[in-house]
Amino acid sequence: MKENFNAALIRAIRETAPSGENLANALMDILCIGKEAVYRRLRGEVTFTFEETGIIAHHYSLSLDRITGTVSGGTNQFSLGIPLADNPMAAYTTLLKRYRDFFENVQNDPSAEVSSATNIIPFTFYCGYEYLSRFRLYRWMYQHQPLRTHVPLSQITVHQQLTDLHLQLGRSVRQAAHTTFILDGKLFESFINEIRYFSDLHLISNDEREKMLCELLLLLDELETLAAAGEFSPGKRLDIYLSHLDFEATYSLLVKTGFEMAFFRVYSINSLDSQDPSICTVQREWLQFLKRHSTLISQSGEIQRRQYFLRQRELAGRLQMEPA
Repeated sequence: MKENFNAALIRAIRETAPSGENLANALMDILCIGKEAVYRRLRGEVTFTFEETGIIAHHYSLSLDRITGTVSGGTNQFSLGIPLADNPMAAYTTLLKRYRDFFENVQNDPSAEVSSATNIIPFTFYCGYEYLSRFRLYRWMYQHQPLRTHVPLSQITVHQQLTDLHLQLGRSVRQAAHTTFILDGKLFESFINEIRYFSDLHLISNDEREKMLCELLLLLDELETLAAAGEFSPGKRLDIYLSHLDFEATYSLLVKTGFEMAFFRVYSINSLDSQDPSICTVQREWLQFLKRHSTLISQSGEIQRRQYFLRQRELAGRLQMEPA
């Protein structure tokens, strides 16, 4: 049994490790053990310890339930990205690092695909904009404060480490060979309504609202340019669809050689994720269903694309004309 598990663990590592990575050298760094000790484990002469297995599983985002075959037919495995912790900001930082590591592992895999049906502005687009990122984080913190005496946006400080992680994750997501976004029709309208709400509460100043509006218009310009090009960069295909149906959450799926993970956005910026094969299959089928009821506007659908972005800029312009 130990030998079977050891072999299954090694196979899972090889399937998940980035293409071209020297596995022995990587395990030496991860486990802080010598080369010969690593080779004895890879040859099956020595079994990975429980502690070593946990470290490896964390580093490569492996599901030990799948390796051991202990997932029962009626049980689906989920992980809550940000636990209900005393320090939600620290938990959010940990979540960003975890997801950054997931997506960094897809960069050298030509089969890697990221698909997302989203009813909020996708993170990979807004993460590069200072005030839009601050506002998304602020909205989440607003919901997590135990008292109803909330501080304004101006008093929220985003540390450089968090800003760097935002940018790193955003860049990593764009490195998949093929990325698909299905946009809910009310995506930007909902975001503008959120800005209006917090502005009415006097938690956002006129200046902050104007800066968010400017960034929102720049984001729309960027998104329209990317949609017309149909790629993030050469060799990194991007498909953007406009959904004819509203959907109640954001559903995402990451697929690469020997690995897949489904994501469900919950609690504003938090998420549930699962490597359970049945969950990933349902996620894939649901994304395909939404795609069939959507219009492709990347490298095609020029009229629909122009109309869509014109409409979003009109909605943003109304925010500018309203008194704070």
